Amino acid sequence: MALITVSDIVTYMDISFTNTQEDAAEIVIEGLQAELEAYLRRPIEQQSFTETYRIPDQSRGVPSNQYHFNYSTVPEIDSPMSSGVYRYPRFYTLYLNSSPVISVSSVSRTASSPTASAVALVAETDYIVRDFGIDLYDVFSNDRITVTYTAGLDGANIKVFKLLMLRAATREMQNMHDDVVGLKDLTTRNVAPMETGFTERELMSIKKYRRVRVS
Repeated sequence: MALITVSDIVTYMDISFTNTQEDAAEIVIEGLQAELEAYLRRPIEQQSFTETYRIPDQSRGVPSNQYHFNYSTVPEIDSPMSSGVYRYPRFYTLYLNSSPVISVSSVSRTASSPTASAVALVAETDYIVRDFGIDLYDVFSNDRITVTYTAGLDGANIKVFKLLMLRAATREMQNMHDDVVGLKDLTTRNVAPMETGFTERELMSIKKYRRVRVS
């Protein structure tokens, strides 16, 4: 569902649309939301995703003494830590395609063996959820990890998104109206075309919500 509706545009512009204009407005709304999400590099409404990743060689860029600690595992005999503090093996951080991550409903691991079956992983024991993805424990090179999760901005409660979409939709519909009337009259209307899409100033106002890619 888009952040704005045809009814929102009608109210904002204080006009009425024909059935054909309503259909055109739906196309404009879908395009503007897609354009906004492409700029932000993340969905502006929370939705569910299912993605599969292959774990690369874990030894690259990971210090040999990289460990996390947990109180539920079996302690290692040679652990120099105080009693009751146990050591996890090195972990792998999996960056998911959409963020912020709201919740993770399932994570499964399929070993690199062709005959291996998927194994469900347990939250807080096998992985920890982060805003940008998950930290995985005890995974191996070439394992396939399938994650089902919910992610996205709470666009309905970020009022500036709706306002920017209404402004852009108004410009699109006004240009469309002027073009159509000019064609029907077979004359050139002395109306300068308005800028379509989002202006640079509008995009700068929401730059703080833009996803920064991890290199």
